[in-house]
Amino acid sequence: MTEPAVSYEDGLFQAWVGELQGEMFFERKAQAVADKQRGQRGKWQELAELERVTGWRMAALLRAKGIELSAPEPNAELLAFVEIFAQMPHAETLAALRPILLAAIDKFEALLRQAPEADRQAVQFLVDHERALLRFVDLEQAGADSSVDTVRALIQSATT
Repeated sequence: MTEPAVSYEDGLFQAWVGELQGEMFFERKAQAVADKQRGQRGKWQELAELERVTGWRMAALLRAKGIELSAPEPNAELLAFVEIFAQMPHAETLAALRPILLAAIDKFEALLRQAPEADRQAVQFLVDHERALLRFVDLEQAGADSSVDTVRALIQSATT
């Protein structure tokens, strides 16, 4: 079954809501990490920061288009989903994130193809942040110490 097509503006709004939800997810995951895994906690907090920064950028784009921002309250299903992920072991969380991130990249690349020139930079950042999250997953699974480097660089590029 295919999802119904949404307008470009609706896609941007859904992306913004997704960033809010992603921030909530990564913050909850950071809280759930045991004290002995402080390094992991910090990584999840950096991912939450990337979601926050991306959400701010999307909010600015939506406001510039005259779209009113009113975030829906998280429903019980979303909260349960977040809690399940928060309690998963690290390796399982990473494996479960991969298909979610790949689907988001596809969705946001489709938005980028529709984006007018004035929106391209913001929508490209949306795509790039999902790719940075996927790179984090890949590097974490490989045991690399540099797993958050791309995330940090993207946050830095957005705040300078």
